[in-house]
Amino acid sequence: MTVSRIIADRFELVDRIGRGAMGEVWSAIDRTTDSEVALKLVQSWATDERELVARFEREGRLLARIQSPFVCALVDTGRLEDGTPYLALERLVGETLDELLAREGYLALDEVASIADEILQALAVAHAAGIVHRDLSPSNVFLHRRTDGARVTKVLDFGIAKSSEPATQVTANNTTLGSLPFVAPEQLGDSARAGPRADLYAVGAIVFRALTGRLPYGDTRGVPLVALKREHDPPTIDEATGERWPAAMVAFLSKAMARTPADRYASAEAALAALRAAIGGRGPSLELPARALDATTTMDGPPPGARRTR
Repeated sequence: MTVSRIIADRFELVDRIGRGAMGEVWSAIDRTTDSEVALKLVQSWATDERELVARFEREGRLLARIQSPFVCALVDTGRLEDGTPYLALERLVGETLDELLAREGYLALDEVASIADEILQALAVAHAAGIVHRDLSPSNVFLHRRTDGARVTKVLDFGIAKSSEPATQVTANNTTLGSLPFVAPEQLGDSARAGPRADLYAVGAIVFRALTGRLPYGDTRGVPLVALKREHDPPTIDEATGERWPAAMVAFLSKAMARTPADRYASAEAALAALRAAIGGRGPSLELPARALDATTTMDGPPPGARRTR
C-alpha cells in the first residue's frame, strides 16, 4: 500500500507497526494535538470488499459511542482521497494479555482480578450503549503502560461487535464469529444470537485461562470442542489445577461460564460486583489498586496454591 505521509491534513505517518491480510497499522503524530496515535488503514485492494469496508467503518461508529478508560479510544475516522477508510486510535504501549500468558503461562490471582475488573467495567459501558463485543479473548485485551508507569487494561477490536441498531447489523445467520475457546455456547453456529451475557461467558473463560494456564476445555479443538461446549459444563478451577480455590471464586467462574445464558450474571455490573466480593474473601495479603476495589483488603487464610503466591 502506498499512502501519503500526511493523512486528512492532520496525521503524519511515522512507522508501520503492524500489517495483516486486510490492512495496516501505523504510528502517526496528530498535528492538532502533537500526540501519537495508531492509524488503521484498509489495504487498497480490500476497498472493493463491501462487507469488510462496512465492518471497518462500523467499528469506528461503535467506538465513538463507548466512552470508557478501559476501551481503546477512537480519535478520528474518515477516508483517504482514493476512498480508503481509516481509523485513528489512541496509541497503546505494552502487550496483549495473550502475549503475556504465552510468556508466563498463568498469572497470580490479584493480577487476573485487576484485569478482569477493568474488562467488566469496559463491558458495562459498551452494553449500556447497546453494543455486544462478541470476540473477547486474551488477544483482544491489551495491557497498556501509561506514561506515569501505571498499567491499565484496554479492550480492543469491536470489528464484529453486535449493535442494538438493526440497520447496522452485518452478521449473517448461521455463522460463528470470535475465538472458539472463548465464545459462549449460544454463539456457536449463530453469532447473531449473542447477547451481553455471551461477553460475560468470554470474561469467565479469560479468567479461567489466566489463572490455570489452560483453556476451559483443554486442547480440544474444532467440532469436538463445539460438542463439549454445548453438552458439558467446563471443569472448575479446582479440577483444572488440582488445588483448592476459594469457594466464592469457584462460584464466580461457574456462574460466568454457565452454558445457559439465563444462568449467568444478569449484567456486567452484577458480574463485577460478584468478582469484587469473591476477591475480597481471598487469602492473605491480596492487594488490588483502588480502581478495582473500594478499599484494599487483607484477609487471613491459606492461598489457593503456593505456585500463585508470587
